[in-house]
This record gives sequence, structure tokens and C-alpha cells, in this order.
Amino acid sequence: MRRIITLLAVFVLFLVLGACGNSSSESSGKDDGEQKLAKELKLFSFGDYWPEDVLKGFEEKYGVKVIYDPYGSNAEMLTKIQSGAVDYDIVVPTDYIAGRMIQKDMLQELDMDNIPNFKNINSLFHERDYDPSNKYTVPYLYGYIGMVYDKTKVKDPVGWEDLWTPEYAGHVLLSNVGREALTVALQKNGYSQNDASDEALKAAKKDLLALHPNVYAYESTASDILSGNDVWIGAAYSGTVGMAMKKNENLMFKIPKEGGTIWMDNLAIPKVSKNKYTAEVFINYVLEPEVSKKISDEIPYSNPNSAAVELMGDEEKNNPAAYPPEEDVKRADWYKDMGKDLTKMDHTWREVIGQ
Repeated sequence: MRRIITLLAVFVLFLVLGACGNSSSESSGKDDGEQKLAKELKLFSFGDYWPEDVLKGFEEKYGVKVIYDPYGSNAEMLTKIQSGAVDYDIVVPTDYIAGRMIQKDMLQELDMDNIPNFKNINSLFHERDYDPSNKYTVPYLYGYIGMVYDKTKVKDPVGWEDLWTPEYAGHVLLSNVGREALTVALQKNGYSQNDASDEALKAAKKDLLALHPNVYAYESTASDILSGNDVWIGAAYSGTVGMAMKKNENLMFKIPKEGGTIWMDNLAIPKVSKNKYTAEVFINYVLEPEVSKKISDEIPYSNPNSAAVELMGDEEKNNPAAYPPEEDVKRADWYKDMGKDLTKMDHTWREVIGQ
């Protein structure tokens, strides 16, 4: 009798433990052939990066409350995710940061059966270097650091070397972010923007010091400056130029012959998420052409969703700041995670600014 009671107790304990093992906010398996949606989705992203009606649309369509927690930088996001303090379901890392998160096993592998709208992503952005098998990330928005110029002041510039033209003294724009400013000089001299060798940085420093008399302003968020008439040529974010074009019709944007920089922000699911299926449903919703277009209507960056771009008006999809020629896109270079070498770049930049 005692043996029967003992076996019964073990059986009951097994059922209790089994129930506890499936007590997360989202079912770990199937329910009548379908996975369950969680009640909430925790979105951790750059601030002002999601139109309110897009998030409301997801809530209304799927009955899932979206909790949007903003951050100001990739570094801030990484620190909080690594702390494990909050179990976010979606994060939006920039390309080389996404690569770092993949290497550190911080992201969950995506079930693409739940994201059929990935087919809408332009094939140019499949198999990116930081996620070559499209296993962990889905492109969200992207852009460039390229050459901006006033067509009434500068005629047909070709590459970064044009910024050193003596006639443009006092009218050049350059980023105040060290790595971005160094990119211009590194590429001008034939080096990769990811080259932190002593030889490359020495040449870049020399050129940036020589460029200093030409510089009107060191600024990375320069839409207000570009809206005026003081900048004739410079290096700037494509989205910043796109915003300034609305006020200054003389502005043009192009990828320099040396390549410039391309960047991509991505949708990813961190390992801390307990709602992987719901996160995948959200990603698929974001990739719906109409939804993706709503994002571009409000957020002034380039959209990797070809089906969404097709819904845009001719003026928008033919804007060279947002959608430069495909051959130019292929020339653009991606930033890589520099690790300790980034310190060398920062030191070189401080030497430039200090002189």
C-alpha cells in the first residue's frame, strides 16, 4: 500500500513539475495545432523609431499589447540585455552590433516559417556579412553615410577628395563622431573604413588636419545646418539629407566613388525573450507591405522592403538620398565590430580635434 501511495505521489509530482515547466507567458509547443500568442510583447528599440499607428495596428489585429521601451544607443541596449533584468522580446541592433550579439549567443534563431513576409526583403540585403544565413536578424531600416552637396555651388563631385578642394574653404560638413570622420579620410586614401593599422590612421590624421580649414561644422545630426546655404559639400547620413531636402531643394546626395558607408538596423529576438512565437508574428506583421510603408512615411530612412517601396510615390522611391542606384549600393562598405581597435580610432580622432 505504501508503495502504491509513493508511486502515486511521484506521479502527481511529475504532473506538477510538468505544469511549472510550461508556465511561461507563451506556450512552448502547440495548442490544437497552433502556437499561442502572448498577452504582451516587449519591444526594446531606438527612441522615436516606431510610428504609433503601426504598433496600435498590431495590437488591434492580434490582441497583443506592445510595450515600447526606448534606448538611445546600441551600447545602452547591449548593457541592459546582458544584465538580464528585463525579458525583452524584440531588439533593434545595428549591423555590426547584431554580429557581436550573434557571436556572443545573445540572439535566438528565427523560425522563418513564421515570417513568410521575409520574401519582401530586397535580395541585396539577404545573406549580410554579420548574418550570412539569415538565421538571427531581419532588416528593418537602413541608410548611408555619403556625400551631400549643393548643386548650385558644386558641380558633379566624384569622391571624398572633393572635400579638400580649396574653393570650398569654410563650407564643408563633417561628422563629429570620430569613426565616421575617419571613414572619409581612410576611404580617400584607399583604405577600408575598418582599417585601424598605424599606417592607415597616420595618413587619415594627416588628411583630416589638412581638411580642418575647409570645415564649416563638425556635426552628425545636421539637418538644420543643411537646410541653410552655408554647407556646399560634406559627409552626412542619407536620412539627415533627406529631411534637409524638404527645405533646401538645391541639395543632392550620392555615394562617393570610394564607397561610403551603408548601415542596417535589424529586428532580432534576444535569448531572454519568453515570447519567441509572438515576436516572430510581430516581425512578419512589420514586413507587410502596407505596414512597412507606414514606417517609411514617418521615419526618414531607406526601406529594405521591396514590396513597400513599390507602394511609394515616384518622388519618394526615386529620391537618391534614400534609394541610390544599385551599383552604388554594392560599393558601399559595412562597419565591422572593431573591438579594442576602436580605441585607437578614438585616440586618433582626439588628436585631430585637439590640434
